[in-house]
Amino acid sequence: MKVNLLCSLRNVDEEVFQESHVDWIGVDRGTLELIKHNITPVEAVGDFDSVNELEIAEIKQKININPVKKEKDDTDLALAVDMAVSLNYKEICIYGATGGRLDHFMGAVQILTKPEFLNMDISISLVDQQNVITVLKPGMHKVDKIEHMNYVSFIPLNPNLRMKLDGFKYELPYTTLEQGSTLTISNEFKDDVKQPVAIVELGNILMIQSKDK
Repeated sequence: MKVNLLCSLRNVDEEVFQESHVDWIGVDRGTLELIKHNITPVEAVGDFDSVNELEIAEIKQKININPVKKEKDDTDLALAVDMAVSLNYKEICIYGATGGRLDHFMGAVQILTKPEFLNMDISISLVDQQNVITVLKPGMHKVDKIEHMNYVSFIPLNPNLRMKLDGFKYELPYTTLEQGSTLTISNEFKDDVKQPVAIVELGNILMIQSKDK
């Protein structure tokens, strides 16, 4: 099952709200924005410190909420992802988590790399108007090009990770990548290759499909 999480409207393509047969979970103010788009989320998570009393009342007309304490160990987004996992969603797309504070963005990236979720084969993506970020585990991955995303980058998350790239503009034989390496940044898709292949060994890698504005 797939679920979308909405944190805010930052860098969110409005077309995503037209997607049918997809559940939504509201993250803090994202809950209000979903309601304004005539979407009733299956759950709403957060301390709701980004909405005022009138907006809280508007939310409560559509869905029951139980705000968590502002002083807590996890971010609202982390709690929302945990909620999605507890509801047995296997594909989670996160919207509105980029373009604001960098610490919150890095925290969102950390969620993607959580070993518990990787071991459970839960696919989590950070999505905005220019980027789709996800994690590739060890194995062979046929990469589907996302529409209008012309670039693809691979960022090692572990030291001494090995990878091979076939069918991309810049192919790569089996190569050991150190953390901090920029060798596999800004590769490109080829028009005549439907599914290029990335083979990952000895670690996990962050894959970012992107486009220019």
